[in-house]
Amino acid sequence: MKRQILIFIVLIYFLSISKFIIGQENSYDVKITVPDRDGAHVGKTIDIEGEASIPEGEFLWILIHRIKGFKYVWFPQDNGEINPETKHWEVTATIGKIEDIGYDFEIVAIVVNDLEHRKLIQYIEYSMTSGDWKPIKMPPTQTAPVYRKIKKVSH
Repeated sequence: MKRQILIFIVLIYFLSISKFIIGQENSYDVKITVPDRDGAHVGKTIDIEGEASIPEGEFLWILIHRIKGFKYVWFPQDNGEINPETKHWEVTATIGKIEDIGYDFEIVAIVVNDLEHRKLIQYIEYSMTSGDWKPIKMPPTQTAPVYRKIKKVSH
């Protein structure tokens, strides 16, 4: 009987530990707090801010696209480095060209694995050194993307 009780206690302990570990591995909490609402009016650049808690070894990225004409492709902006204490992140983004005034854009916060993170860094490095900013398909994400819709009103 004592042995059965001991086995039961050990089993409960391992189940509770595995639940904690699994919960940690799959816990994602990503928010865009600035702009604070859909429909915000923006100019040429914008500081996008938020809060996030993601598993270690994964990375937060911000992508943008004009909705009309670019529905299926995106322009990566930057990696949102998350402050480990406050969970705050911030990325400065460029919103289209002068001819995009009046159009709606989407901001998306995504979480990617290390391989996709390195591909996005390569994209940024190439684009910044060549001036060739071609849109890309959204990379595979680790959790559901978080969207914010904005309107470009000036340049």
